[in-house]
Amino acid sequence: MDQVGLVTKIRDDNIAEVKIKRMTACGDSCESCSGICHVPGIVITVPNTLNANVGDEIELRAKGESILKYAMITYMIPFCMLLIGIFASMYIFKSMGIKSYENYSFLVGLVFLAISYVILRKIDKKIEKTNNLSFEMVKIL
Repeated sequence: MDQVGLVTKIRDDNIAEVKIKRMTACGDSCESCSGICHVPGIVITVPNTLNANVGDEIELRAKGESILKYAMITYMIPFCMLLIGIFASMYIFKSMGIKSYENYSFLVGLVFLAISYVILRKIDKKIEKTNNLSFEMVKIL
C-alpha cells in the first residue's frame, strides 16, 4: 500500500513527520458518490532514510505484515473482551439466580469493552516507544 505524503518536520533523531491524506470510502473520487466529504490528513513519523527536507513530497510504502498485525490487535482485542465479559458474567449471573442476567451481562460486556481500550492505549504507547514504525520512505517525488 503506497501513499504520498508531505514532510512537515524533521526531528533531531532523523525522524520525519509526514502528513498524509486519509483515503475516503469513495476512493478520493467524490464525484462518484456526490458527497461533500472533507477528510483531514494525519501525521505519521517515519525514519528519514532519503534525507528528505521539509516541504518535500515523498512516496511511502506500508509494511504489510505490520499493518495486518496492528489491524488484528485493534479489532480482535475489543471483540474478545466484549465476548468474554458477556459470556463469563452470563454464566455467573445465571448461576446466582438473577432473573434478567442477559441485561446485566451486556453491561458487564460493555465494561470489558472499555477496559480493552485502555489495554489498546498501553499497546499503542509500547509500539510508539519501540519505534516499530510501519511505513518506510521509498522515493522523493
